[in-house]
Amino acid sequence: MRRLPATLALLAATVAMGIALLASTPVTATLAAERQTVPPPTTTTVPATTTATTTTTTTPTPTVSPEAIGELVDKAANSVVPGTTVGVLAVDTDSDEPVASYNATEPMYTASVVKLLIAIDLLHSQNWQPDDATAARLEQMISYSDDDIANALWDEDGGNSIVTRAAALIGLTETQPPDDPAQWGESMMSAQDVVKTYQYIQDEIPAQAQDVLMTGMRNAAATAADGTQQYFGIPDGLPGTSWAIKQGWMMLMSTTVLDTTGMVGLGPTMPYAVAIMTELPAGTSWADGMKAASVASGAIKAAFVR
Repeated sequence: MRRLPATLALLAATVAMGIALLASTPVTATLAAERQTVPPPTTTTVPATTTATTTTTTTPTPTVSPEAIGELVDKAANSVVPGTTVGVLAVDTDSDEPVASYNATEPMYTASVVKLLIAIDLLHSQNWQPDDATAARLEQMISYSDDDIANALWDEDGGNSIVTRAAALIGLTETQPPDDPAQWGESMMSAQDVVKTYQYIQDEIPAQAQDVLMTGMRNAAATAADGTQQYFGIPDGLPGTSWAIKQGWMMLMSTTVLDTTGMVGLGPTMPYAVAIMTELPAGTSWADGMKAASVASGAIKAAFVR
């Protein structure tokens, strides 16, 4: 693996300093009280007392902007595969505040990430109450990124209209179906729209249907149905975190696509919705592309505090 550029090291050091300062406590200084007694010649006077004054000094906590973290992610990916186009967004879903952002509104190829829209469209058509067979089918499609199931549902439910319906339902603004209706993986979504989709799953979908999607993502298999090792990106680059993921990979004549997306947390909860989309130069190997996605994911950890 190549060394990260010096600017990355500087940004990483800045992030480390910010985290350390978050743990510091205010400094309190107390001024000592002075007493003076001035006795007149023939009387006794109670000593005058100056009340002690307490002054609290708070050290401002430096923060690293979402844009700076986003640039760190972009440079990390490009340190492995120069010429990679990156789209990044990570949002703290409790506060709805972005914690990392770079090129977040640029539509990029989804590859298998579009399977989330295929699943949401089908669940919505069943009034969010899937039968057991449908639930099992969707969990299989998501956990194993099963293309055979995606192909069948794409044909059964209307192809490109699936993406159009799901985008309208969720309120996605940078999402579009593929130019070739037979190639669902060539649908386009921005990192921002992927994160909106995770927020919709978390906040808007009733529990029974939400559980189908989250179970599929939490149980993502190390080896996909097509034999691809899909623990690149978030699983590989963020060891020790909890996650529920939907990955995407696709090789075109013009580019190699590797997307790593999901809900992520440093503890048992997963408050961060994350999308890291990468389009690498044509001919980039899977090994190099996956390494770039993993290094990029490792760089985003600086944005997480819980």
